[in-house]
Amino acid sequence: MTKTMIIIGIATLVLIWANLWISIRIIAYLKDKGEEASLFTNRMFIKGKIFSYLPLYKKISKDTDGKTGPLYYAFYGSFLLFMLLLLIGILLSI
Repeated sequence: MTKTMIIIGIATLVLIWANLWISIRIIAYLKDKGEEASLFTNRMFIKGKIFSYLPLYKKISKDTDGKTGPLYYAFYGSFLLFMLLLLIGILLSI
């Protein structure tokens, strides 16, 4: 294992945590606006459920503030960067 792979692995883990934190912030925003939103169903984490709330977040933030909220772009930016680093890490390990 090279130093490059370790750095990419750590950066990928940081991006996963950042994306989770952004997801929690989006859910909190939606709850503050009176929407029923949760990443969990009966105490079980549902993978991919946040993608059903992103259009709702975009619509509500745009209606409230006149522009799309910053968490929308932060979520997609961190998610795409995470996927890119994951792909690079996989390709480096081959």
